[in-house]
Formats: sequence, C-alpha cells, structure tokens
Amino acid sequence: MDFDRFLALPRLSSLALAPDGSRLVAAIAQYDDESGKLISALWELDPTGTTEPVRLTRSAGGESQPAFHSDGSLYFISTRDDDKSALWRLPSTGEAERVCSADAVRIGGSTVVVTTAMLPGAKDAADDEAQRKERKSSGILHTSTPVCVWNHELGPDETRLHLVDGIDLTPTPGRALLDTEYVVTPDGSTVIAKWSVDRAGWPQAQLVAIDVATGERRVIADDPQAVFTEPTLSPDSRYVVAIRWQDPQPDTPPSGAVVLIDLQTGELRDLVNDRAVWPSEPASPAFAADGSAVYFVCDDRGDHPVVRVDLESGVWTRITEAGSYGSLQVAPDGSALFALHHDVDSPHTPVRVDLVTGDVVQLMQVEVELPGRVEHVEATAPDGTTIHGWLLLPDSDEPAPLVLRVHGGPHASGRGWNWSLSPWWLVTAGYAVLQPDPALSSGYGQEFIERGWEGWSATVYDDLMAITDAVEQRPDIDATRTAALGGSFGGLMINWIAGQTDRFRCLISHAGIWHHASYQPTADYSGYFARQFGTPEDRPERYAERSPVRFLANITTPILVTHGGLDERVPTSQGIHLFTDLQRRGVESAYLSFPDEGHGITKPANARLWNQTVIDWLDKYLR
Repeated sequence: MDFDRFLALPRLSSLALAPDGSRLVAAIAQYDDESGKLISALWELDPTGTTEPVRLTRSAGGESQPAFHSDGSLYFISTRDDDKSALWRLPSTGEAERVCSADAVRIGGSTVVVTTAMLPGAKDAADDEAQRKERKSSGILHTSTPVCVWNHELGPDETRLHLVDGIDLTPTPGRALLDTEYVVTPDGSTVIAKWSVDRAGWPQAQLVAIDVATGERRVIADDPQAVFTEPTLSPDSRYVVAIRWQDPQPDTPPSGAVVLIDLQTGELRDLVNDRAVWPSEPASPAFAADGSAVYFVCDDRGDHPVVRVDLESGVWTRITEAGSYGSLQVAPDGSALFALHHDVDSPHTPVRVDLVTGDVVQLMQVEVELPGRVEHVEATAPDGTTIHGWLLLPDSDEPAPLVLRVHGGPHASGRGWNWSLSPWWLVTAGYAVLQPDPALSSGYGQEFIERGWEGWSATVYDDLMAITDAVEQRPDIDATRTAALGGSFGGLMINWIAGQTDRFRCLISHAGIWHHASYQPTADYSGYFARQFGTPEDRPERYAERSPVRFLANITTPILVTHGGLDERVPTSQGIHLFTDLQRRGVESAYLSFPDEGHGITKPANARLWNQTVIDWLDKYLR
C-alpha cells in the first residue's frame, strides 16, 4: 500500500442515527485531486448492512457533524457558502437549505443549538460583523492563561451557544466554552455543557445545565481537582453520564471515572471508578434505549472495546471483542448499537453490534491491501512486568530491518489505525515496525501507569529496550539494522533514547520535548504539566531528571527532527532547541519544518513529504 493508495482510503469521522432508528448517516472524508485536500461529505448507510452506502452531499467546502431533527430532517455544518461555516438543513425530500452561521450543532427533539464565534460585547450576528469591519488591529490582550491551545492563539473571539432563531443562551461566556462539548436533552428543554473556569494554565471544566427557555445556568458537576467531559443524556432527559478525569499530581497519575448525575435531585455518584478500567479518550458514552444502562468505550490491552454498565448494580460487562470502537449510537429498540470500528490493520469502518448475540456486521466495505501482517508480541521488563506490543512485518522472505515506533500520549496504546504518520508507509518500504505499550500506557490498569509515574522516561525506556531485545531474536528480523521513531511523548522518548544508547543506527523525533523546564511555561496547557511535575521553581530536580537535554554529551546517533510550526502543545522551540544542540555538538542531524502544521502532520502534501523524508533517512543508514 503506497502513499497514494493510503491517501485514497475513505476516512470516517462520525455517525448520526435518526430518532426512529431508520436512518444512519456518516461523515466521510476523501482525497480531492484538484484541491489537494481531504473533503468530507455525508453518506447514508443501511442500518442492516444490506444495501450500498448512498452519497447525500457534495460541495467543495465539505459537510460534517450530521445530526437528526425529530421531524426526520438532517442538519449538518458546511463551508459551502463563501467559505463561512454555516448550519444547513436537508429535509427528507428536496434540496439542502442554509439555516444560519454556525461552527457546531447539537439537537434534542426539535431544539437545535449551535455554536458561533463572536467578539466580546457583540449583541448579535449583525453587530459582530460590524465590529469586525471596524477592527483595525490584530492585537489580542490576554488577562489569563492559556494563551494558545493546540495550534492556534485564543481570542479575540469567544464561543457562544445559540438557538437557531438567534437567541443567545450564553451572551457573556468569556473563555468558558473554549473547548466546546455540549448536548441537548431529548425533550429539548436543557443544554448540558462543559464549562471552563479560569485556573492558571489549565481551566477547570465543570458541567452546567442551561435552561433553553430562560438561559438560566446552574452547575451540576464541579470538582476543583478534576475536569468533566463528554456529557450524554438518558432517553427521559433526567440523567447525565459524563467522564471525570482526576488531575495528575507530582506523585499521583491521573485517573478516569464514569459518573451519573440526577438532574432532578442534583445527586452525583460514581458509576464506574475501577482501577482496572480506563475510559478511552473519547469514551463516547451512550445510554441504553430503556435508560437502564450506559455503554462506553474503555482501554483494554490495546483494544478499545464497548462495555455496558448497569445503572442500578454498577456491574460492567464487555460487549465487543478485538479492535477499537467509537461514535456509539444505540438503536431506539435496544437491539443493537452502531459504531466506528478500527484496528492496527483496518481503518475506521461503520459496524452494527447486535446487543443480544454480540455479532458485528460491517455496514460499509473499505478495501485495504496491506503490504504485510501483524503479530502480537510480548516481553518481560526488568521488574517482571509483561510488556505487550504489535509487530508489523513486510511481505518478504528476508529478515527485515526493524523500526521501533513509540506512541504518544503517554496514556495511549500502540495498537489501532493511525491516519497521521501511519506505520504502514514504513512496512511498504520493507521495514518491520514494532509498536509496544510500555509503562504509562493505558489499558493495563492503574498500577501499570503508576509503575512508570516516578521513573517516567527511565522506566519507559527499560520497557522499550526489553521488548526490542525480544523482537530482535526473531529470525525474520535483522537485528543489525534497527532504528527508532516517535512523535509527541514518543518524540520525547526518542530524545531520551538518543542519550542512553547507540544501539540504533538512526532516530526520528517528531514534536518531542527536549528541555522540560523551558517546555512547561510555554506549552498551551502549562498548568496541567505544572500539576503533573510541580513547577520548575518548586521541583527543579524533577525537571532536570526528566529532561533528555542532560544527556546531550552522550548522543552520537544521527537524528532527524521534525516539527509543525503552529504546534502549541509541544512548542516548535523544543524541536529547534534540540536541532541546534545537535548541530553544535557535531551530531549528524536534519530538521524538517512544516510552518502550516500543528502537533500532527495532517495535510496530504505535507504527510507525503514527511513520509518520504523519513524513509530516505532510514534508507540512508539501514540499507
């Protein structure tokens, strides 16, 4: 599977099920040769899997975020009208019509709520437009942190929640909706939203209930040491289920729980708070049709299965087997749920899961010709812990050179389909790729994360070397030709590896931390990392111990450094600092910069260049 074939694969991002369960719509992005971009469109899927998908929309701007109204019409977001994001309505019969300006949409019954970006003080859309025309300067005055998130600076716009008739439910939100998550109760009376409260460098995320009729807002979930995400609603509009993430502390890793909130009594209780269960991000919670249980996705040894938890007993049961699931939609008769499924060897595909038999039926065929196969591998870490991984092997009779690929996160897994920086590009080029789950990976219980919390990179390094040692003993691997690659936390680990060993012929570090003390105050959510490590002034020894830069003098292995110029999660200064230090020390190195990319490399032309540059770097030292 060369890059062009990979690029041609359809990319599914979300599902929407009609209230009566008769229609299922997916947002699917495909590569457009003329524009050189991925353009999303809406497709109708047969819920039974009998007939072929039918394309519903087509425009240069693309369509996304499908949502059904109680009258059966389909709403969606599109930039088809002069490049401005807007809400559109597609009736059961007839053509789509523009409704209003909008960036996102959620529907409960017949109540349609959208988000819009408006200047502070703007009374309505017309006033906002007038103020923008008068605005001469690009300056933004910040009075709190964060200043940036992911790949953009915040402000001067603020996100607001509106009804489609123009009524503003949040006229003075400030930054409360900067990371917008919201749902509308099935009876249409209330909006449940994630509401961010200023907290230095890391906003505290509450959940609030907003009365649609009056705009009155009340807090329904609040914990000064946690954030609440992914609210979802029971069919009777009484209960909210959400995910609570406990903040990390220097000596305690974060933890996740599923909580249940009674909107009538205000009671909040833990539904699932099990050290063995780590909710996926996203967990995609969804109520059972009769409201007696909740389905959500958790991490489990590389899989992301659907589990069912009974509201009364709290007993949870795994529903699906291998692979990862998301975008859960429960049939109104309770017979099935619909989801997107993927695995390390198969891209996202819509499926129907029978809740009685457990049978899984694909609703759309995605043709993928992989250049090799996948095997599960294991090794024993120095402390006796079993380390799991996935080895992607090319179709070859000769022993293959090996690339260790370290995942980001770090609370994630090496298993699953990856659209950004796909390992299959390397397999196509003849390389075996090892994707392990070392310490700090999720899916192996809280203890597995705790065992790496104090040692951090050092413990992760030991796990990576143990499983690399084991894989190198295989007859289908050429242990004399090895390299390592990683992005984000994986990039940090490549930087750490560089100062610990010269066993690899070359390394590739993407968007990795190099100097912790300078990273913490410049990262977008700097307050999160201050909670995780302490501040540089309070815990200088921890920052020094965990910074790869302290081993600069040991580095001799050639390193390719890559980074996106818009990256605010790991600022570009980290990549430039690393490259500058390597050049000053005479270490063979190169720096590949993408000024128009953020933390990942997402634009097709840029991904193509990244892929080819990485393969050229590997070929130079391993061929």
